[in-house]
Parts: sequence; structure tokens; C-alpha cells
Amino acid sequence: MSEASDEEAPDEDVDAGEDVPEEPTSKREALFIAGGVTVASALAVGSAFSDEHAGTPWMLGSLAIVYTALAAFTVWRLRARGELDEQLRPRGGDLTVGAVVAAVLYGVATGVHLLVTSPPSPRAAWIMHVYATLGDPAAEGRHLLGGAVFVVAALEELVWRGLVQRALLAPFGWLRAWLLQAALFGVAHLPTMFLLGDARVGPNPLLVAAGVAYSLVWGRLAMRMDRLPPALFAHALFTWGVFEFPIWSP
Repeated sequence: MSEASDEEAPDEDVDAGEDVPEEPTSKREALFIAGGVTVASALAVGSAFSDEHAGTPWMLGSLAIVYTALAAFTVWRLRARGELDEQLRPRGGDLTVGAVVAAVLYGVATGVHLLVTSPPSPRAAWIMHVYATLGDPAAEGRHLLGGAVFVVAALEELVWRGLVQRALLAPFGWLRAWLLQAALFGVAHLPTMFLLGDARVGPNPLLVAAGVAYSLVWGRLAMRMDRLPPALFAHALFTWGVFEFPIWSP
């Protein structure tokens, strides 16, 4: 009788609610998560930058709907794995680090524009098409829209670095996970190559190239800090800055 009780004790302890180490993400699960997020993001991006929605509130709306749903799943998964508090609890200096990284990336974007897409180069059409989709910079409520851009970018970062990159880490190792998440972020923006292309200079690579390059920065920052808030601020502040202080204007 005592032997049976001893054998059942571990099961009773588990049922009582003790923390059980989460199983590492399998390669199959990681690829399923990464692929699903990439497809969902690409559909949202394609809708947002389409001729029908460009420059309208629905442009951000389509992105917000998809990323809100994906962010909710990300938070649920982090909580289920016991990682929510350590990954999302803000600390002193997070905003400063994010702001510095965002400022550096804004400077890089400005430099690339001056070298590659500034008039009189015909490639100026690429950046003109990007900003044309964002609407009139002098429109009423522009700053409210800027706030929405900040929130959507933060949700985007939460999903890509908090879900996709973290899912890829265990089965693929940090280097391949880091490179793969950046490549997939670029793939998610492939629709913009054609939706924002120009008949004279061809498909528009700006958002794809920027997405890959900056994802490497945000992804490495999230890995280096082993927390998400600095990368969240960096991504959100950079995107807000590009919107509120246009690199190119008519």
C-alpha cells in the first residue's frame, strides 16, 4: 500500500500545480509558427499597401487586426511557457536604449536615401511610392495616425522577436534563428516590391531590404538583452520617426 502511494505521489504533485519545465520547441513546431506568421503578415502587408487601401485608415487597420491577433497568441505562449514576466517586464534604461538604436537606424535610412533614392535619380520613385501610401503629411489627425503607427510597429516587434525568433532559437541555434527570422520578415514584405514598384525602375526593394537589415538589428538586440522591451521601443520609435519626420517629402 505504501509503495503504491509512493508511486502516485509524483503525479499528485504535478496535478497540484507545480511548475513543470516546458518542452523545447521542436523544429516542426518552430517552422509551423514561423511560416504561419510569415503568411499572415504577407497577406496583411499586401492588403495594407494595395491601391484600394493605400492612404486610407484601412491601411493600418488591416495590419492592426492581424498583428493584434498574433500578439495575443504571442503573449499567451510566453505565459504558458513561464517567460512572460522575464521577457516583457520593462526596466530602467529600456526606452533610452530603444531611442538610441532608433535614432541610429533613422540616420542609416536617411543616408541610404541620399545615396540611392534622392532626386534626380529615377529610383526616387521608389521612396515616393512608399510615402504616397502613407497619405497627406499635413492631413488632420496626422499625429493620431502616428500614434497608431507606433502601436502597430510595437505589436509587429512583439510577434517577430517574441514569437518567431524565440520559437526558432532552440531547434536551430541562435545564429540560424537570427538570420532566418530576418529573412522571413523580408519575405513578409515581398508584396510591396510589386505594389510600390515603378514602371521606369522596376520592383521596389526598399521595404524588403530595410525589413531584413533592421530585423537583424532588432533581433540581435532582443537576443543580447534577453528581453523584448528595448527592441520594442527601437522598432516602434524608428517607424514612428520615419512617419512623423519623413525622409522624403513632396
